[in-house]
Amino acid sequence: MRLQLSLLLARAVALWGVLLCAVIPARAEHLPQNVSGEAVFRGNYWRDRNTRVINPTVDIRQQTASGFAVTGSYGLDAITSASVAAGATSDEPFTELRHEVGFGTEIPLVGKSTLSAGYGYSSESDYFSHTGSLRTKISLFQENTILRFGGDYTHSSVGKRLGPTGYLNMGILHEGHAIAGWTQVLSRSLVAALTYELFVLSGYQNNPYRPVFVSGERREFENLPSLRIRNAFSLSAHKLFGLPGSVVPFVVLRPALRVFADSWGVSSVSPEVALHLPIGPFELRGLLGYFRQWEASFYRSSCGEQPRVFPGAPCYSERGVEFGQTTDASGQVSPFLAYTSDPKLGSYSTVTTELQIKWRMTVFSRLGPIGAHLSRSVIELSGGLWFAQDAVGNQFGIPLVANEEVGVAGCSAFCGAGFAHLGLYVPL
Repeated sequence: MRLQLSLLLARAVALWGVLLCAVIPARAEHLPQNVSGEAVFRGNYWRDRNTRVINPTVDIRQQTASGFAVTGSYGLDAITSASVAAGATSDEPFTELRHEVGFGTEIPLVGKSTLSAGYGYSSESDYFSHTGSLRTKISLFQENTILRFGGDYTHSSVGKRLGPTGYLNMGILHEGHAIAGWTQVLSRSLVAALTYELFVLSGYQNNPYRPVFVSGERREFENLPSLRIRNAFSLSAHKLFGLPGSVVPFVVLRPALRVFADSWGVSSVSPEVALHLPIGPFELRGLLGYFRQWEASFYRSSCGEQPRVFPGAPCYSERGVEFGQTTDASGQVSPFLAYTSDPKLGSYSTVTTELQIKWRMTVFSRLGPIGAHLSRSVIELSGGLWFAQDAVGNQFGIPLVANEEVGVAGCSAFCGAGFAHLGLYVPL
């Protein structure tokens, strides 16, 4: 597992180097003078006790003097885990590769307003998605007021792996997403933003790898409603505090709050606060976030002595929970019986901490053409910890075989994960 991750990381770094060498000279030698752009190289790493994820991405944007822009992106998720899903019947390691590509265009409108459209495609061994998006930004009152509206549609094919090469198509998932945002400059030192998002999911929403215990009997698949409507409100602010010193001229405080509720009965609240501290060519950023969720209406967090799929997982002492109605092929209406083993539909809380440093590479300004480009480049490095309480903290790769725990023991209170990020922003 470690060897596979090392090889993937080495290939990602090599890809970064090749692309960087290709795009830096392009601006000076081949691009028209009225064209500018940016290349962004990112690398993300996630590690919990049983799962490792490496995520290198590349985003390129080119823009003309008139404001017309084109974008392209590529991302890779390399996942190595001890089990395919929480509650899997075996604890054999597996490696999953997910590829994602996208491209888009942005058209200038009146003033600083824009209209953009994009397309994205992602593929992995058991999940394939197509996404189309259309968005607009309306700038008013000398950019003191910015309104954003947009929508996305995603068509996904959900499957299940059967052995090394087998594949079983489980169903289709349709997802519509609408967003409306308002950003307002309130003063020279204060900016506020309000966002509303609507998600409508229709189709196959089960995880085909999750077994469920119902009345003490193991069922291979969970049973979730085919329709889910999500609503989310976000409020944030950027407050600048000027300081008398020259080393640290100001600090920026960014509080934010997100509230979520959906048609399954799931609701959550997630406050966070971030602090930005510039020190010469460097900028330090710290973030502290808290997330609290309340369970779905059909989620059962306690069922007596019934066996659980893994510690803290839900189980059902009866046939399931009636949640709405279903109609069969003959037109007969009957109650829909929902049951799940997904602790992420239960009540839990998480805490996230992150520390980031950004470096503007002005020290390279005297090293010729390449140095001039690098002097306007930015390196970003961050790392953090994520802690999940109770059931969600126990969800990673703890299967049950004959009602006995296999693998790593569960967490008594909090389970954590570590993550890191490396980014390079290069002007073109």
